[in-house]
Amino acid sequence: MDSTKKKLSKDEIEDAVVKMLTDSGQLADLGNANLDAIENEVIDSIDAITRDVISKLLGKQADQTESPECCPKCGGELCEKPSQGRSMQSRRGRIHFKCDVFRCEACRLDFFPSVQNTRL
Repeated sequence: MDSTKKKLSKDEIEDAVVKMLTDSGQLADLGNANLDAIENEVIDSIDAITRDVISKLLGKQADQTESPECCPKCGGELCEKPSQGRSMQSRRGRIHFKCDVFRCEACRLDFFPSVQNTRL
């Protein structure tokens, strides 16, 4: 992280989530909301934020993943194709992201280098 940028504290993040939930109307009637309703809204919102953060991190990971020099199966030449949207199931729901694609015409297979790191 750029040292000139201010790092958010845990309290500031919590305050931002509270503001988001109350200002968005999700918990606009906070005075009449019970614990179950509050908890459900918080969990749904945090899960959505978590999915978005993971998607962004997967995009950064793809940018940092080295492009393969040759086909991992036959050693042949690879052609770069346009990036493709992908999705994976996480513990917090479906994650959507883009990744690079390389094609081996000899094997007729596509390879997704950054996705290899995301497999369990």
